[in-house]
Amino acid sequence: MDPEYLTGIDEIDDQHKEIEEVAAALIEAIEAKDKWHIVHYIVVRLYELLRFHFTVEEALMRITGFPELDAHKRVHQEMLQTIERMKSVTLDPNLGNDSEIIRKQFSFVAHIVDHDKRLADFLVSNVTHLKR
Repeated sequence: MDPEYLTGIDEIDDQHKEIEEVAAALIEAIEAKDKWHIVHYIVVRLYELLRFHFTVEEALMRITGFPELDAHKRVHQEMLQTIERMKSVTLDPNLGNDSEIIRKQFSFVAHIVDHDKRLADFLVSNVTHLKR
């Protein structure tokens, strides 16, 4: 994982790493022209990882009074909607999968990490027992 994406909070960083690995596997499967059901399975896995990650983050935000909760939740919702659309598309075995289109869908990663870094900074500044 690119060090610039690290938040300094191990649990969040570990989740980001797994999400990044599954996203890379998705792109690889598409470029290898794997069968549609393999691509679909990877998209479903990515969706579940993101949903869990977002649930953890939003719980942390609520518990700690993170002031950007609503904006962060909107980003999460948009992301999940994008992955939902990908899931639907991959259900059609007659559709070709275009890796460039999928890559563009993952342009959100930097945006999410930026939000997550702000959350990490807030947590470290406001939760006395949390250390980086």
